[in-house]
Amino acid sequence: MAYDRSTQRRRASRAHLISRATRRRGAAAAALWAALAASPAARADEGAARLGVPVEVPPGAWLDPAGPAPHRALAGAWNMAAPPLSVLLPSQSSGGPQEKRLRFALGIHGSADGASAPALSPAISLFADVWYRTGEVFSPSLRVWLSHARSSTTPIGIARARFQLTKGRLDVCPVDLPLFDSAGITPCATYELGVLHAEADYDPGAGSDFTERTRPWSTPGLLGRFHIEPTDWLRIEVQGGAMFPTVRDLYYYIPSTATFRIPAVGGFFGAGAGVSFP
Repeated sequence: MAYDRSTQRRRASRAHLISRATRRRGAAAAALWAALAASPAARADEGAARLGVPVEVPPGAWLDPAGPAPHRALAGAWNMAAPPLSVLLPSQSSGGPQEKRLRFALGIHGSADGASAPALSPAISLFADVWYRTGEVFSPSLRVWLSHARSSTTPIGIARARFQLTKGRLDVCPVDLPLFDSAGITPCATYELGVLHAEADYDPGAGSDFTERTRPWSTPGLLGRFHIEPTDWLRIEVQGGAMFPTVRDLYYYIPSTATFRIPAVGGFFGAGAGVSFP
């Protein structure tokens, strides 16, 4: 009976020691997991030393959980640390800067021109655009336009005047001010060259031989363009600006003293859409 009690005491003491060792190993494994999750550069051999396992694990290695018992303990800590590391690493496809790329666009605008006639002249315009898109403020673009505007008939003295403006335009836009992911405001400097055709109708017997004249058109200007892209290929725009004509002809409608002169400053506004690629 004394032998049985002594044997039971020894077994209980041995079980207690094993339990303490198991707890120490579990604590060391948890510490290793935390170190690896917090820093991908943590040394696995330090964790191995804590577990009492003389194993050096190179960075990025995947330990075999089917190995010997000490290795299984280390493998559990090491392999469990790997998935959180992939979560902690920043993604290149989300939250980063937009990909820099060269884009082209073709489109059409409807607008109203207030510089070439006594009243606003409705116009239709086609454009082609090249844009180096960076996702930053410096996103330069160039745009060329071909436009035709025709004013309504406007009484000037005893005449009924009409103006038609056919022009080309170049927009130089060095920056794009982003508002949010798919929209921004683009300020541009612009220059127009074209021809302005003026016509006048008189009542019979008015005593005037002026019927039509064609004159050059030249004007620099400034504009601002708001754009939004609902999809990667569709671009919707609203723009407006001011023009400063350099050729300011004065038109006389005789025999009355009525005249019309191209203004020093004129405005325009319009809206349209385009298709972007690639």
